[in-house]
Amino acid sequence: MTYFFVAIVSHTPLWVWALFAALVALGLRQTRTHDVAARRVWLVPALVGAGSLWSVLAAFAPAGAAPGAAAWVAGAALGLLANRGLDLPRRVGANADGSFRIQGSVAPLLLLVSVFLLRYVTNVVLAIQPALAASAVAAAVVALACGLPAGLLIARSRKIWAARRPPAPLLAA
Repeated sequence: MTYFFVAIVSHTPLWVWALFAALVALGLRQTRTHDVAARRVWLVPALVGAGSLWSVLAAFAPAGAAPGAAAWVAGAALGLLANRGLDLPRRVGANADGSFRIQGSVAPLLLLVSVFLLRYVTNVVLAIQPALAASAVAAAVVALACGLPAGLLIARSRKIWAARRPPAPLLAA
């Protein structure tokens, strides 16, 4: 059994581990209170969301795009709804320069690592059982699971964006 896991890890391309390290580094940076420029608020959810959707559609192409896409959207919607209770990030404020001050949290780290692990495990399973790529049920389950953290990241950015300051009123001449 140990040999099985060692074989999986040793046959993983180095770029996959580099990507994992980059995601962990990004997540660790967000455990401390930090400022984020307005133009970067939507960057992580856009990249993670598009990447997770694309990877599900590519991995389960033989099953057709519809089951995966619909389940991914459902997972993202569940993530958006779940953040009503989670309320992430807990504290966010708008700075005078248009950037945002966000309280540090382990949540982004957990979300980024979960997206990575979902894709990693999916790829391992598909390498072992390639026939699952044609299964609409497998596509839907994986897509739902991948959409959930993407939806949570989108909801987090939406809450950050909502904290922006209203524009200053124009002076009447």
